[in-house]
Amino acid sequence: MRGERRDWCRTVLVTLVVGAVASGCAGSSRLDEDYRHKAANTAEAAASAVSTARLAVEAAGRGRLTGPYASVLLGEAETDLLAAQATFESRQPPGEAADTVRERLGTLLDDAADALAEVRIGARRGEVRELAEHTGQLRQAAERLEGFEEEMSS
Repeated sequence: MRGERRDWCRTVLVTLVVGAVASGCAGSSRLDEDYRHKAANTAEAAASAVSTARLAVEAAGRGRLTGPYASVLLGEAETDLLAAQATFESRQPPGEAADTVRERLGTLLDDAADALAEVRIGARRGEVRELAEHTGQLRQAAERLEGFEEEMSS
């Protein structure tokens, strides 16, 4: 059991680091292609944050996380996602095609942020075992972000 917990903690830590690094990848964009690349990086960082939260709610549902630890972990995942979202939204879309990219990613990020806020609130209210009920919602949000990232990268 200790080995499983150590592996799980290592996975969460790696996911958080990757998310933090990727969320800082947005400079100004003069071309639609560059904007798409920044959108892909943002989606990747957001998916990482959502995946971290999904791992946390799964572990909480199995009784492997305390309420306070789950609360902190979910709060940090939400902070990471919101930071990536704010960085991306601060970028001016260079053209009409980029406007569409911005709208699509904005919707995905808003949905993911809502899902993370919901689990963070639940954790802080002490509803730790019930967090696992959100696994599907978080998995779906991460998959949508990952699909968007793949589309923008091709």
